[in-house]
Amino acid sequence: MPRFHHVNLGVPPGGVEAQAAFITDILGYKKLEATGRAQAMGVNWFAFDDGSEIHLSEDPEHHPAERAHVALEYGDDLAGVIERLEATSWKYTTSDAVGLQVILCKDPSGNRFELRGNPIT
Repeated sequence: MPRFHHVNLGVPPGGVEAQAAFITDILGYKKLEATGRAQAMGVNWFAFDDGSEIHLSEDPEHHPAERAHVALEYGDDLAGVIERLEATSWKYTTSDAVGLQVILCKDPSGNRFELRGNPIT
């Protein structure tokens, strides 16, 4: 059975550091230390406790998509993400259109994220 492994996001040149801070400080991923060949390739990989990963690639022609997005399920932990967004004055909107608490935001590179909480009761 297939299992989601990672998403690779484009980042404009020079944008990796700001992007990495968003992924670790806001989303809660941990930076993976590259070794050997991966290190020589300059990889930027981040992992979450469930094994899912976000990879970053500098792209000189990076243009964020208008509708495409990465959706992450946080359940009860969404409150912590909201606290981190607010502590950094990060812009976001909320939605309950799909019967869940949902936070919509963009990362420093303009990529869209849908951060999903629990069902609204």
